[in-house]
Amino acid sequence: MAAEVGPSFRFGAIKRRSQYNADGTEDSTARQEDAIYAYVEQRGLGRIVAVYSDIASAFDEKAKRPEFENALEDLRARRINGIIVWKLDRLTRRRSQMRRILTLLEDCGGRLVSVVEGIDTADPAKREITELVLNVYMGIAQGESEAISKRVRMMQYDRAKKGLIQKGGERPFGLTADWSELVPAEVKILHEAGERVLEGESAFSIARDFTAREIETTRGTTLWWPEVLLKMLRNPRMIAMHAHGGKLYPYANVPAIFEREEWERICAKLERKPAAPTEVRLLSNIVLCDLCLNPLRASGRQFKGRRSRDPEEFSYRCRRKTKVIDDGACGKLFITGPVADTEVSRRTIAWLSNRENITNLLYRYADRNNLAEIQAREAELTTALQDLAEARFNPPPGVQRMTDEMYYGLVAEVQAERQENHRRLAVTREAGMLSELLEVKDLETEWHGRSVHWRRAMLKLVTLSIVIEPRGKGPSGQRAHLRTFDPSRIKMQFVGDAIE
Repeated sequence: MAAEVGPSFRFGAIKRRSQYNADGTEDSTARQEDAIYAYVEQRGLGRIVAVYSDIASAFDEKAKRPEFENALEDLRARRINGIIVWKLDRLTRRRSQMRRILTLLEDCGGRLVSVVEGIDTADPAKREITELVLNVYMGIAQGESEAISKRVRMMQYDRAKKGLIQKGGERPFGLTADWSELVPAEVKILHEAGERVLEGESAFSIARDFTAREIETTRGTTLWWPEVLLKMLRNPRMIAMHAHGGKLYPYANVPAIFEREEWERICAKLERKPAAPTEVRLLSNIVLCDLCLNPLRASGRQFKGRRSRDPEEFSYRCRRKTKVIDDGACGKLFITGPVADTEVSRRTIAWLSNRENITNLLYRYADRNNLAEIQAREAELTTALQDLAEARFNPPPGVQRMTDEMYYGLVAEVQAERQENHRRLAVTREAGMLSELLEVKDLETEWHGRSVHWRRAMLKLVTLSIVIEPRGKGPSGQRAHLRTFDPSRIKMQFVGDAIE
């Protein structure tokens, strides 16, 4: 099932915990990492070349675990040979997700190792019972999570009926730390946000304005995220209430920030105004208007003033993001969406079909994103951390113990380089998409078989710009017919050359 372990075997270590401590810190993933590295080194299993750490629930199916998904992508792309975890429930707490992981391991010839349970999916002596053992452990983990979830829901219901507050790790915006009084300056900001939402402005635009004005959050920063602002305005604590089981329960001794009627109107408006919609069109916010150089956005096609209900009938239009903020968009240019997607895809496939183009682009990344170099340096830094720990806590006889000041200073330097290494590895992951295409025989089938997210990422990698020009004029001097598509309107510049 898996490649043989040894000095060249590349492991990716997955770490996870459910949430941060009350003071905003966490240290359990560091202990998990230490145990994993010691396990691999003592048994000579190979090298840890990448570390993936998430702060999220492994039971909640809606929880976002970007590093977990990155690990699976790296395994699929053969950037790592296997996955190692401190304990299986750090990986997942659901049988369904474990089946997904095992299927991927089978397809990629990878292996899964767990330190605490001593499981190795490639161990020939235990291969027959490994899947059975995994199902047992997953059943226990899932059952435990379900029991905890039930107890927590019962506790939350009891607190909701009593009107008790559930304090988090930081002060809620608009209220004092004990929730007993309003903070007038912050309440004014929330009312401003609510009024702007009712006027039709997006949460993204409001958050950007608050950031530009350097309005301080309760964390002491001046960076506002639209998702956080949305969550804040939708929270029933704005009217001194708490939601549980689809019902609202009043808080005891907590003042309201909004009147209920006003808050409900804000929530109704926000239901139609998502903070950051996921792009579902290939060229949305990628192609530029030749007149004003603003990005075009996908929009349903208009027929005699009415919007088409057909999802395939859409266009890319130059238009302002909001009615309140003027971002310089001219609003004069549009192009039919399906034909633009087809033409851009055709040219991109033609460019990628020239293997020399891919190779040249890979060289562009090579000097700063060499995967083997990054992984080797990651192993060196890990060894350096272990050596520092030995020198500080368990020095050889006759050797003076390292001082705390020196130890923590050196550890900080190593950790800083590791963070930079992880950033470079993330960029390499995108560049690795290109190297995978070198092995693809039918690029057209591969392109159309991939997700829109993948194709958009590929366009950003291989193009410098995609510009849409206005409609031209025909031989008689008249404007071209509205339904006539002119491919020359699309100007594409690829990395290294330009294709018209």
